[in-house]
Amino acid sequence: MGLFKELALLPLAPVRGTAWVAEQIADEADRQLYDEQNIKREMVQLEIDAEEGRISEEERTGKEDELLERLAVARQRAVDEQQYAAGEWDDELTTEEGAGDG
Repeated sequence: MGLFKELALLPLAPVRGTAWVAEQIADEADRQLYDEQNIKREMVQLEIDAEEGRISEEERTGKEDELLERLAVARQRAVDEQQYAAGEWDDELTTEEGAGDG
């Protein structure tokens, strides 16, 4: 049965491969976007650009807000990953689901 399934799905192999590559690229882009060290480097560069007059104060404020939001998301993800790795995640979900039942 598995052989027939594989033969039937063989024409879709290039599509599945392309989808897998696209998923890997998206995952890496996401990791880089929310990498705390990258965000800190961007903050330093933003400060340098502002001091040298390359960007206006308005642009600086907008970009700084964006970077701070990304940093908050990155830190929350790190906390979530630690909780998940420690097994606390499942307990939280169970508690929340139980609270909604009552």
